[in-house]
Amino acid sequence: MAFDSPSYRLGVDVGGTFTDLLLFREDTGDTWRAKVPSTPDDQSRAVIAGKDQILKNIPDGANLVLHVVNHGTTVATNAILEQKGAKVALVVTEGYKDILQTRRSQVPGGLASWIIWPKPEPLAPLELTVEAPGRLASNGDVIQEFDKHLFLQRLSAIIDQKPDAITISLINSFANPIHERAARQAVEELLPHIPVSVSSDVLPELMEYERTITTVVNSYVEPTVRLYLGNLLTALEGKTKHLRILRSDGGLSSVRLACRYPISWIMSGPAGGVTGAVSLVANRTKYKNLITLDMGGTSTDVALVENGIPHIRHETKIGDLVVKASSIDVRTVGAGGGSIARVPEVTKALRVGPESAGSVPGPACYGNGGTRATVSDANAVLGYLPANLLGGAFALDLNNAKRAVQQLAHDLGVGLYEAAEGILKLSNETMYGALRLVSVERGYDPRDFSLVAFGGAGPLHANALGKLIGAWPVIVPPSPGVLCAFGDATTLLRHESARAFTMVLGKTSVEEVVEGFAALLAEVKQVMRDDQGVAEGHQRHTFQADLRFCGQASNVPVNVDLDVLKADGLSHLRRIFDAEHVRLFTYSLAVDLEIVNLRVIAEEPRADLAVKRLKEANSSDPPSNLAQSTSTLVFAGKEHGGCPVWDRSGLLAGHVLYGPCLISEMDSTTLIHPGYQAQIDDLGNILIAETDKMKVAGIPDSSQTLDTVTVDIFENALRNARSEMDALMTRTTMSPAIREQQDEFNVIAEPGGKMLVGQFGSFIGDFLDNWKGSIEPGDIFLTNDPYSVAGAVSHHNDWLILTPIFVDDKLIAWTSNFGHMTDVGGSVPGSLPCAANSVFEEGIQIPVTKIASRGVWNDDLMEVIYRNVRIPEWNKGDVRALVAACDIAGRRMTELYIRFGHALYFGAIDELLQRNRRAIASIISSMPEEPASFEDWIDDDGQGVGPWKIACTMTKRGEKLHFDFSKTDPQSPSSINFYLSIAMFKMFVGIYMLVVYDTNVVANDGFHDLFDVTVPEGTLLHPIRPAALSCRTHFLGRLLDVLSGLLGQRAPQFMTAAGFSDSPHFMYSGYRQNGEWFQLYWIGFGGIPARPIGDGPDGHCLWPAMKAIPNEFLELYYPLLIERFDTVPDSGGPGIHRGGNAQRIHWRFLEPGTISIHDDRWLSKPWGVLGGEPGARSRKTLVRVADGGRVMLGSKQDGIAVEKGDVLEWVTWGGGGWGVPWEREAEIVALEVRRRLVTREGAARGYGVFLKDDGSVDEFRTEEYRRELRVRSEGERELGVFNRGGPWEELKEKALLETGINPPKAPREIEFRGPVTRTEWFKRWKERRE
Repeated sequence: MAFDSPSYRLGVDVGGTFTDLLLFREDTGDTWRAKVPSTPDDQSRAVIAGKDQILKNIPDGANLVLHVVNHGTTVATNAILEQKGAKVALVVTEGYKDILQTRRSQVPGGLASWIIWPKPEPLAPLELTVEAPGRLASNGDVIQEFDKHLFLQRLSAIIDQKPDAITISLINSFANPIHERAARQAVEELLPHIPVSVSSDVLPELMEYERTITTVVNSYVEPTVRLYLGNLLTALEGKTKHLRILRSDGGLSSVRLACRYPISWIMSGPAGGVTGAVSLVANRTKYKNLITLDMGGTSTDVALVENGIPHIRHETKIGDLVVKASSIDVRTVGAGGGSIARVPEVTKALRVGPESAGSVPGPACYGNGGTRATVSDANAVLGYLPANLLGGAFALDLNNAKRAVQQLAHDLGVGLYEAAEGILKLSNETMYGALRLVSVERGYDPRDFSLVAFGGAGPLHANALGKLIGAWPVIVPPSPGVLCAFGDATTLLRHESARAFTMVLGKTSVEEVVEGFAALLAEVKQVMRDDQGVAEGHQRHTFQADLRFCGQASNVPVNVDLDVLKADGLSHLRRIFDAEHVRLFTYSLAVDLEIVNLRVIAEEPRADLAVKRLKEANSSDPPSNLAQSTSTLVFAGKEHGGCPVWDRSGLLAGHVLYGPCLISEMDSTTLIHPGYQAQIDDLGNILIAETDKMKVAGIPDSSQTLDTVTVDIFENALRNARSEMDALMTRTTMSPAIREQQDEFNVIAEPGGKMLVGQFGSFIGDFLDNWKGSIEPGDIFLTNDPYSVAGAVSHHNDWLILTPIFVDDKLIAWTSNFGHMTDVGGSVPGSLPCAANSVFEEGIQIPVTKIASRGVWNDDLMEVIYRNVRIPEWNKGDVRALVAACDIAGRRMTELYIRFGHALYFGAIDELLQRNRRAIASIISSMPEEPASFEDWIDDDGQGVGPWKIACTMTKRGEKLHFDFSKTDPQSPSSINFYLSIAMFKMFVGIYMLVVYDTNVVANDGFHDLFDVTVPEGTLLHPIRPAALSCRTHFLGRLLDVLSGLLGQRAPQFMTAAGFSDSPHFMYSGYRQNGEWFQLYWIGFGGIPARPIGDGPDGHCLWPAMKAIPNEFLELYYPLLIERFDTVPDSGGPGIHRGGNAQRIHWRFLEPGTISIHDDRWLSKPWGVLGGEPGARSRKTLVRVADGGRVMLGSKQDGIAVEKGDVLEWVTWGGGGWGVPWEREAEIVALEVRRRLVTREGAARGYGVFLKDDGSVDEFRTEEYRRELRVRSEGERELGVFNRGGPWEELKEKALLETGINPPKAPREIEFRGPVTRTEWFKRWKERRE
């Protein structure tokens, strides 16, 4: 490439502590760098200061006009993380005001995480949410016209609150933007100077929450970034020809586009390092396949580059938000130089991160007041960090580092060096998990890649991570601390356009697909030409399609060769998708595909930039004067004295350095381990590899001793394996209950069946107790019969896969997974009849069956099984996914066994089991001796009988807890029985106890012998076959309420109210007019109980990982219109902490069919605690289109006929309140009135808070009334711990008046039949009742 005069590119990367700049001369490849302190109040000040500093090194630099400034910045990311973005108003479809409040109803984390999860505030607050009248169907048809006049009236109400930005996101706008455009026009008429983001422009794709939050984030940061970029442009005026912003996907954007769509560069910072690695390594060396590692002070980012192209994903996580925006597939873990190490008291395990010391106070070795041991302190103690950093400008306080690590060593009971090495090993293991996530878990062998390490701390850990991942050589580029800036300087302009397509492959034509691509191509060409300044002839275009098997919900993006598509037709899409699905998930299916989205990406041509190369060394041995000093380095507890500290700036191409040693430079330090060498290539890259001596003789791995750290590493690997199973299930299964609502639970167990990681306790032990046949490598077992495995699965819809894992014919582990199938046959669609009297009405029963023997499937048997279900294609797909998940986990356990060896593998397992046992034992020891009892009820059984009681007494006996359910009611003649797995119950108790004290613990079966559980045969929790079980969900959920009631009486951390625990079910099925069968199984959510830490989330689920199915998905694939999806004001019980509000959904049926309902809490109320009030009841009302009649439905009903146009008004229950309501801050109550979470009447009635006409607190009336309430309460009897809203007799007496449904009759009033009547326990129960 010829240049008339020197042309310079300036790359700028703004970090939290430093701003890195790299100046690149295009014709020679010369570079200059600068590192200046960041200026968080205005990042542009650091940019200008760094630019001025770097230009001082250039002749006539003060007068130099740069060709381009390419800027990677965290200004948008910081606005989100620091919650300093715009005040955003949100326009939603009428009936959808709570779309951000409910967040798809998911509580992150495992079982009991809801007790400690602090729910974040929505970025667009409810008081600034406006409901727009008008409705579209999923195909884009207008159902109800947009009412501009009414909309402007509602919009006018928020003018006084002065929003900074407005988001418009309406239901089904991905299919037709007409209403969003009309709303935008109205907004611009009323509020002409406020920026507006429209979801059909920002993300025209299916899924309403994801599209809304993505567009809200765009609005949230837009004013901030527009002001910032405007200021920066002004400051750079006359100093550069162009200013461009690095996008999250590694391309560049013009300022104009960056201001309009800041969501496209929300992860600009991490993208810079990957683009730098591509530019410096993949584009200029033989190493095209890379795994990048960018380790900074707080976190580590990893990514995969295949054949010189970074992998892209179409969602991005910022903090606790997940937005749909294209970005380099960077995975972030909380492991950085500042990650804090700690030892939780209850488990005595070493934990490192994600909490960070930050830049202030920073690690102890910084000498700025930090006292807690960090990763940097461990590196300093072991000699891996030079005494002075940043070219000698920053001196480390080694003594302070030693004090911090020594305290941790004391807590662990080990020596100083062992503690320091433990910190690094665990931190490395966390990063290793991330490296595997982007490689092994994506179907790639890391041995086919090279690891590229950069960032301030990456080169210190590079060698160790190379040993773990096996990606050689490990490459440390020049100036690794400013590689992001180099990537910024050398990357390309880019833009993409995407649209929802949503067509089944077999029902579309290649012409339609090509036309879709053509429309996007025209759009992207215009944007690149008009907004980016790239002529059409100089653009490169890539075509992509998001595909999935019909029935799946997660997409697989594939690159499409447009010429091959035109020539071969749609079979081209089938071939490339099948190959990708097999690579990712190990299998394919013989079902049709669905094209979900089409995408076109445009880039400018890559410039032929010069590269500065190093001189060739005369000898591989560097001159001794390049060793700045020597240092003592510690490996495996052994000190290695006199290790050289090499000055990287003097090294030449061909120099080879042998470990142990350090290579120092201004912005980073590279550590070379014993037995490894570092070769310098002609670009200045450090290439780390094993020495020939080590390859021949081998050097023992220092981790091969059973110590605390090795056990922690093993525990982390188990956690990662389980996460991998979950991810595969979510992405590949067919049943909505699994793929969206994540009703699947996995287990990895040791050979004897004890669970090592999982959630519902081990299924394996009960299986082993009953299986009498052979167990061989390649065997696969299937069951769905609760009576075959002592309740390990609790109804026929849960299909359980078990696989033994062998190494050299030795059984080393079991992997297992169950998932809820949409249908397994039986008397009703969905296979969950409320009125069943035996298991024979509940679908196919599969006793423990070997469905594959030594890897060979019994296809005939599987065909018999599938023949007995209503949607066999889904069951087939789900079984393949369950098996694939178990297979993946089996591979991981095999890798662990090979990595650690037999003795360490089983030693680590034994220690993990014992660790959990010790932790639970310590918690039990602190509990008082007095027994605690609790009971709760299911309101009815769907047959007019109830309430049905579950009762438990918890008694401490020495070091053990005994749980006695003997006072529970007998098994029901209907299907509400729940066969309680003792192993599962013990796991529930253990997880509840552990999660409060150590959120990172991996629960296992080690503590099971500390719990004794008595459940008499014949009770509701131990029914006798063939008692029906299909409506068991209510007692499963109520069990958690009982557990909270028991533990809460003994430890304040567990004292929560009652609330949403049952997971109410809704089923709808029938034939469409065209003859196609449809069948929906859906799980509802509600109000989470108020907790010691705060309010219960509204409309959420306390079951781990479960989330709501997107309504747009439901409307697209089922004959439904979901007219309302919000929460019910005042339904959460009042308290100091309010219970979560109930969920309200209005389902309009578009085809005749039948519905079934599983529900409860229609008569009883979710109890409040410590003075808190109970939550509101549930109710279900069917509105008949024929006459407008309103029918109150029972809580458990099958086969309810519905006609086209009928509406089901579905309301779940609220969570109980915690603490005395009139102690809640009055201003919070007033705010919740403005947010429509509490009504004015509810504020006065429930909290004693009165409001003025303007919505502010009437302080005088409020204080007077609250004083009266306090006096009244002091004169009354002491408040009980649990407030159920009245005794049962009172609730039943008022039932018809308050609920519209007659009360049930008591179980003692019915005649019991069957095997239960022969049990001695039942006879005693009957005597007591008589």
